[in-house]
Amino acid sequence: MAARSVEMLSYLLANFLESLFKRIDDELVPKFYPVSFEMSKDHIQMSFHSSQVSIPTSIPEIKHLFERKSYLKDLIETYIGKSFYENSGLFFSDFFLYDQSIFTYAFSFDRKILDSYYRMTETAGVREKSIIDAIISETQHYLSQCSINFINNREIPQRSIDDLLKDAGKVLLSSILDNDTVDNPFDKICKISSLSYEKAFSNGRILLMSPESIESIEENPDFKLLLTFHVQIPLSSYRHIRKILELSKEDVLLLSDGEYIYSIIQFNNTDYHLDPSKHYFIVEFNSYYSWQLNHNANKLMQVTHEEVFIPKPKISYFGFSSEFKRVFEGIETKRILNLYKIILEASNQVKGTIIVISRNARSEAFRLKNQGFIINPTVLNATTVKSITSIDGAVLVDTDGVCHGIGVILDGVATEKGDPSRGARYNSAIRYVETIANNQNYSDCLTIVISEDGDVDIISKYSLRISY
Repeated sequence: MAARSVEMLSYLLANFLESLFKRIDDELVPKFYPVSFEMSKDHIQMSFHSSQVSIPTSIPEIKHLFERKSYLKDLIETYIGKSFYENSGLFFSDFFLYDQSIFTYAFSFDRKILDSYYRMTETAGVREKSIIDAIISETQHYLSQCSINFINNREIPQRSIDDLLKDAGKVLLSSILDNDTVDNPFDKICKISSLSYEKAFSNGRILLMSPESIESIEENPDFKLLLTFHVQIPLSSYRHIRKILELSKEDVLLLSDGEYIYSIIQFNNTDYHLDPSKHYFIVEFNSYYSWQLNHNANKLMQVTHEEVFIPKPKISYFGFSSEFKRVFEGIETKRILNLYKIILEASNQVKGTIIVISRNARSEAFRLKNQGFIINPTVLNATTVKSITSIDGAVLVDTDGVCHGIGVILDGVATEKGDPSRGARYNSAIRYVETIANNQNYSDCLTIVISEDGDVDIISKYSLRISY
């Protein structure tokens, strides 16, 4: 693929980015901005999108400006940031000097959409916090590689979306292992997933740990060491690994550093995923040629026939905000986003839960006091959401994200809108929303049901099509 001008290169790369992220999620497609810097007397002329900024400078020549990469990054974050950085995730490629100009490629995502994808916290101690992070990192690398080839009058490297996603999966796995002496096990895990044992495919699991953590595994109270192999088994011994995966059942796993299998271990603490300070990475085999990488109870990526698939958010921001605005008029976007983040955190509750959003959450907590717990008004954050959703019953929240009741058993009359194929939690929410909608003494509500199987339902009088 040849590009005869910066404009043509920009066009080709913009199309590639659109195709790449549309493949992942239509809502995730980024805005793409070629950014250039030129010198004009004692000013830097910075151009991006349809804007131009003139910045006073004492830097004498463009080549000296090019040497100050950190300063160029500061300019982008300062001046482009004024346009869209606050509500967006902004990323850019390396800087390149071409024809008396410095250029780079910036791309930005709607922060609300970016934040809806699962991402590990800083305490996980890994470079890439999610598969989306790894994809963005690979995209930056590809943009830079294309620019280098363009400047050196070489062909622009062809790269398929499948290849980029696969490389991103390898980057994520490498980031987790953080061991330069270990070959990336991505291809080996794929090979193991393709093998059968006695005509059956594996559903076993492998726990990935650093060599240091493996050496001290007996001191870790979360695990019981069942056995240790006298000779470590290389992951490249595919048939042997596939056979011993039969030993992995439920809370029993193989222990590996990404290169060898060392031991068979068992979880002593099955609620480890509820502790934000614990970070365990598990390869879980699903079926023929299929496996997934988990961080605690959260799926980081799915790999099927060596293709990487990105787990979609359990609930999209636009789906939530659209239904929210139908029920509650006049609520500012910042408050809706805050409530959405509360719902996202609650969706990680593996046991399932119900969140009821109501302007009258306080009075509802008192009305239902004999079948729940009234609490002092508490502004919810990630930590409190994780805690209060760990018990049965609904959480009552007002439109400011303030919680007034927990563990509440919702009331309501029998309804024809129930679904016997769904669980008690879902049908309870249906009865409650319909009862509220048909009673003029109560305020409208929006109820979010998070099931144990991971499904998320947004229920309102509009979704139930209640006439009144």
